[in-house]
Amino acid sequence: MKITKLGSATVLVEANGKKILCDPWLTDGIYYGSWFNYPPIDMDVIDFSEIDYVYVSHVHPDHFDPKTMDRIDRETPVLIHRYHRDFLRRNIERLGFTVVEIENAKSYDIGNGAEITIYAADNCDPQVCGQMFGCITSDLRGSLQLDSLCVITDSEHTLVNTNDCPEPIARNTLHAVKERFGEIDFALVGYTSASLYPHCMMHYDAQAMEAGRLKARGVGLNTGLKTLRILKPKYFMPFAGTYVLGGSNAAKNTNLSIPELQDAAAFFRDDAEISAAGSQPVLLNFQESFDLATEVASQSYEPIDPDARDAYIRDVASKAPYTYEVEDLPAAEDIMEMFRTAAGRMAAKRKELKYSEPLDLLFDLPDGKFARLALDDEKAEMIDGFDARDRYMRVKVDPRLLVKVLSGPRFANWNNIEIGAHLELDRKPDVYVPTAHVLLNSLHI
Repeated sequence: MKITKLGSATVLVEANGKKILCDPWLTDGIYYGSWFNYPPIDMDVIDFSEIDYVYVSHVHPDHFDPKTMDRIDRETPVLIHRYHRDFLRRNIERLGFTVVEIENAKSYDIGNGAEITIYAADNCDPQVCGQMFGCITSDLRGSLQLDSLCVITDSEHTLVNTNDCPEPIARNTLHAVKERFGEIDFALVGYTSASLYPHCMMHYDAQAMEAGRLKARGVGLNTGLKTLRILKPKYFMPFAGTYVLGGSNAAKNTNLSIPELQDAAAFFRDDAEISAAGSQPVLLNFQESFDLATEVASQSYEPIDPDARDAYIRDVASKAPYTYEVEDLPAAEDIMEMFRTAAGRMAAKRKELKYSEPLDLLFDLPDGKFARLALDDEKAEMIDGFDARDRYMRVKVDPRLLVKVLSGPRFANWNNIEIGAHLELDRKPDVYVPTAHVLLNSLHI
């Protein structure tokens, strides 16, 4: 079995001669123009001609990028988890591919004695998802969340690709994988989380921003560490964090909580449990490989040069426009009319979640005005200045992108806006309220 790194979370796994391309994202400008690969990727040197399968873990564009998919032969089968909701399948089929939906934890023969087994992060237990995110509904059929991990086996080796499955929600799944497959030869593990914290916090001073960055960094590293403590692989590779922010949000790169790859590898390696298990890190540069048969990498890893990265952000990424910046600026009243309609949908979701805490959601509008949505009494009104009660969450988004996200998920969605760092956030008290962010995703007409 051989693993080749192509991008942030994009790897090519060769098992008994079968090639599986995992989570293709190799172009720049995803998340409405915000995310750029770093180091930059030369698409012309990548050979897409002999891929046997594509595995897509979930719908986020850093794992499923239509522009990258456009380089792949449409006859190549795309393997996904059989989710309860068919959003991912429909998006792939629109591109002209045949989708193979694999039942949770069922092995699928990919030929030559190799198999892939896909697990929903919550192992198709919606109670787990609901406890983590507060989004449980009365419909308990199958997995209600959006991520998956996979296990690829051949006659000699076992690889686990954990993708974006965080240890808390994937804990039972990881234990099930370990119990079923035993010795894990190679694990791809995340070491950071693509959240808005702390780089999107509106009023943090330098001290608060640094504290937030260290806190978020620790959360990401410890989440990956807990995953490795369960799997105890022979080798592991930190992945899914080599990107930078472009466009007008490029200044936020300073406060991203992403460790350097070699620092993440050292953090994991030096843990007492990981050391006792004998797990060893593998770091790969673009287009380099690690062969499990020989246990040798094609080249020694060369760490990213921070100065070169800063120059790339300054000279290239920061100058790129966002997809919505070609639109006309809307009027405050037009946006407010959309809020009045969307508030009803969000109120219905709030009742479904049985969320009754008093909280004002405040959204910046043009001309210094605000939209205020009071969650406990379902009011949606436009106010002339900042006016909130003791508990609020203030969200500032470019008005043009605000129109798109209020229009519905087909145009933009709140989760991608957060991941793409296209907002600024303020809150009182300064405490993360997961349900408020779940409710945001229902705020559209």
